[in-house]
Amino acid sequence: MRTLLLSLAFAFVLSMPIAHAQRDLTNDYIAVRALFPNYQYQIDKDWNWDDFTSGFEFEYGRHLSGPLSLAFPLKIGQVKYPNDASGNSLTQGGLFNLDALLHLRPLKSNVFFSPNLFAGIGANYEDLRDLNFALPLGIGLDFKLGGGVYLSTKGEYRIGFTDLRDNIQLGAGLKFFLGGVDDTAKSKDTDKDGIVDTEDQCPTVPGTAKAMGCPDTDDDGITDAKDACPTEAGTAATNGCPDTDNDGIINSKDQCPTEAGTAANNGCPDTDNDGIINSKDQCPTEAGPASNNGCPIRDADGDGVIDANDECPNAAGPASTKGCPDRDSDGIADKNDACPDVKGSLANRGCPDTDGDGIIDSADKCPNQPGPASNNGCPEIAQKDRETLTFAARNVQFETGSAVLKNTSNTILDQVVDILKRYSDYNVRVSGHTDNVGSDELNLKLSKARAKACTDYLVSKGIPANRIVFDGFGESRPVANNATPQGRTQNRRTEFELYQK
Repeated sequence: MRTLLLSLAFAFVLSMPIAHAQRDLTNDYIAVRALFPNYQYQIDKDWNWDDFTSGFEFEYGRHLSGPLSLAFPLKIGQVKYPNDASGNSLTQGGLFNLDALLHLRPLKSNVFFSPNLFAGIGANYEDLRDLNFALPLGIGLDFKLGGGVYLSTKGEYRIGFTDLRDNIQLGAGLKFFLGGVDDTAKSKDTDKDGIVDTEDQCPTVPGTAKAMGCPDTDDDGITDAKDACPTEAGTAATNGCPDTDNDGIINSKDQCPTEAGTAANNGCPDTDNDGIINSKDQCPTEAGPASNNGCPIRDADGDGVIDANDECPNAAGPASTKGCPDRDSDGIADKNDACPDVKGSLANRGCPDTDGDGIIDSADKCPNQPGPASNNGCPEIAQKDRETLTFAARNVQFETGSAVLKNTSNTILDQVVDILKRYSDYNVRVSGHTDNVGSDELNLKLSKARAKACTDYLVSKGIPANRIVFDGFGESRPVANNATPQGRTQNRRTEFELYQK
């Protein structure tokens, strides 16, 4: 299957230059296809057509931007589900899939062959009982029949989140672009700039509407042919060249392009006329010698910052804080620094914010990981990670009547380890629960032992023990009715709850 997908992807790449010669299709679409799923392929590894079953697929596609679209296929059918690795044990059951797919497609008109690649996430509801998830990956091949109608085929490999649920699915049917496809050229546009030749003053060279179809690279309303600075926006008064400060000296010849000055000073201002331009004059409104950087020589505290510019003329400080003391050398004067002995930032009034989330370290429960103030500076737990922890509570399994973890539990516990490593400033609470079968005392003891077994596994994978607390609650906290097998199954669980330190 991987070889097939690579071959189809290669064909997709070869088709791109052809497709890009045409106009984009930006219509939404609907599609109806016959569906042929095969859950035995992962075991047989061959094309045994008897393993394929049938069903139907209904898909709605929404164009996003350029070559991207979002699709939602709903699939209904019958499937032979494998129950063991040999493939000898099968269950005939219903197939219900709902996927969310991102498509990469040319979406061009007047193209007979239009391929697309897709990937996404899918939910599988087996026989309206068991819910599991998969990652669908595949390629679609569309063949134009006419107007906005295409013969639509697809092949996908679905990677199951549950054992023995990898499968392949093939489909074929019709795709209808809503509103059809307009292939009629309304008017000739030789340079393809969106301006018809009859209104284009430069019909053979792409241009802009503002310049009547002629090129205007800097979009300043002056065509490149008449623009002395075609890549920089300017005005007609300066032949298309920029003069940001409007001093009559274009930026390329102005040493101070954002401040109005004189030609004698190469466009720079010298307010006090002491022969030192303002940008190099520490006292631009008071004449002074160049030896004192343009300032009158007055410096009462001897810190090298003249009194005229010294906000603390009687207390020595660096020029970076306008002559005021700065004990922690963070560029914020002590008088304005809420943390004068610890380096910080101006945005935090001189206090440190290690993770840069806008919450100073002293008030941040997760100082090494950015998070919102509403969560005490800790990162929000992603919905996907919350779902993984919920999934773990139901799926961590033990040997019957004991606290020995089954090997099948390692995969989900490794996912919990990954979450804890990514949320390094969070702790985790491990809680063991049982159903009501057996005595209260034995159930309480078993639940505590199972919580400890999970804790020991997490520690063995590098999670510090001081980040974990665990306990068992026996049958005292059911989440379902213990009177039914299904309820007892839900009550036998090990929960993982992240909380801030």
